[in-house]
Amino acid sequence: MHNDAKTDILCIYYPEWHVYPEGEAIFGKGRTEWDYVDSAVPRFPEHEQPLQLLGGHPDDSNPADVAKEIDLAADAGIDVFLYDWYWADGHPIAHEALERGFLHAPNRGRMKFALMWANHHRTDVFRTAPGACNDRLWWRLRYDRAEFLGAIEYCIAHYFAAPEYYRKDGRPFLSIYSASALVEGLGGPEATREVFAEAQARMSRAGLPPLHLSAMVRDPATAARMAEAGFDSTSAYNVTPYEFDDTRIREETGETRQLFSHKEFAEAHGPFNKRLAAGSPVPFIPVVSRGWDPSPRCRLDEPFPWRKLQYPYLGIIRDLSPEAFGRCVREALRQAEADPKKPGAILINAWNEYTEGSYLMPDTRHGDAFLRALRAVSIP
Repeated sequence: MHNDAKTDILCIYYPEWHVYPEGEAIFGKGRTEWDYVDSAVPRFPEHEQPLQLLGGHPDDSNPADVAKEIDLAADAGIDVFLYDWYWADGHPIAHEALERGFLHAPNRGRMKFALMWANHHRTDVFRTAPGACNDRLWWRLRYDRAEFLGAIEYCIAHYFAAPEYYRKDGRPFLSIYSASALVEGLGGPEATREVFAEAQARMSRAGLPPLHLSAMVRDPATAARMAEAGFDSTSAYNVTPYEFDDTRIREETGETRQLFSHKEFAEAHGPFNKRLAAGSPVPFIPVVSRGWDPSPRCRLDEPFPWRKLQYPYLGIIRDLSPEAFGRCVREALRQAEADPKKPGAILINAWNEYTEGSYLMPDTRHGDAFLRALRAVSIP
């Protein structure tokens, strides 16, 4: 913890930048999502595509590459990499980034890691035509007791006891992306509490403290239901342009806007975080998004503005501003400090979501300006 409020800074880590079996089934033999980063095209004047990182393509399963990322993150005040962690049909997916990369980095003691179970169906959103992005399924999640407890057992064996694993108030922190889907799949809040109790019993039998379970939500009603189900805190994965109220996202014609300035995007953060914090019976961890631009995942021949809005054919943040990002981080830290429910942390999206336009790694356009803006507000 580096800032005056003693508030931890968590940053989402997207572990898709290495070759792994399920990824090859999606991207092709020996290929990764870097192909979509490199081949992206600008969709409008001054569109910041394609992006180019300073230093080339880090392999997130290579300890030497991850060590450089750890130094950059720790120097900027980031305390925790919150890994998107995939688990389906009883086994982990893309876990090489964490198990071969971070956990073998020589400087891993400089920061912590934690897991966010990215428990969502994986559909083909890579250069698929608008309106057809859910037609092809790569893998389907099961939201049942066996799948959840199987994931917990794997994490007990491989992660939760690690000295680098992040603990919230002494308890290993585990975030659930599709928390609402899990709760409904388990049979509702009461049944979920029973399954969570079994997970905690297994933690105890392994000699570990209870889990701190955190739910990703988008609205106060869901936050309240997740608290009823036994989650200890809530947060949100990111802020997107469509968090604006209707008068902000509509043109005079009534058509949904598809370009937003970073200034208005930054201004949407405060109301979004405050609304969710006020509606959450348990602590809400404020979120800050560095940007938003999923166009690298869109077909190269699809004209912009998009003819049909469906992920990844959504709005784009332009005029990216490290200063606006820094203001958002400062505001989130102040909200966390002032909140009587004491979340004790904020969440940044993201360290390396390159194909969604949300990343802090230095690039050829901004250098390390976003990291410097973070450091300016996170480290006294």
